[in-house]
Amino acid sequence: MKESILKAERISLRGVTLDDTSDVFRWKSEPYFKSMALDEDSNITLEDEKESIRKSIESQSELYFMIALNNSERPIGYIRINWMDSSKRFAWLRFGLGEERGRGYAYEALSLLVSKLFSRSCHRIEAEVYDFNARSLALLERLGFKREGVKREAHHDSGGYHDVVVMGLLNG
Repeated sequence: MKESILKAERISLRGVTLDDTSDVFRWKSEPYFKSMALDEDSNITLEDEKESIRKSIESQSELYFMIALNNSERPIGYIRINWMDSSKRFAWLRFGLGEERGRGYAYEALSLLVSKLFSRSCHRIEAEVYDFNARSLALLERLGFKREGVKREAHHDSGGYHDVVVMGLLNG
């Protein structure tokens, strides 16, 4: 059993391990996930993902959590927090769910983590989302994030250029 760091009604957050590589790689390889992820390299290999997780585990400026179901401990997604500037208490958020999307698990996990970050003196959390990713935008707004701006045509993929919405949440 992997130790939970934070626990909610239906899910727990625990630190990522190298054993999670195949799950994360599988999710990131899904066409839907690829179409919504801003920062994922579409040509990443299993070994690349393992190296990314290894670096994250060793990092002093990143927190990487697996979202797991309480009733089975099965991982269903992840949340990554990068401390853009720890002296200013500013964090950058990335998250993704595998096959369990649309069931409220991301809301439960992010609510838990946002509360924990703010209780630990984080002042600001930021996320970036494609303008066409209505589900993630709605989720972040439900959590209290505000649309702070749009980076016009800031990302390019096989579908062309896409706008990126900057979402921010302040403590207090």
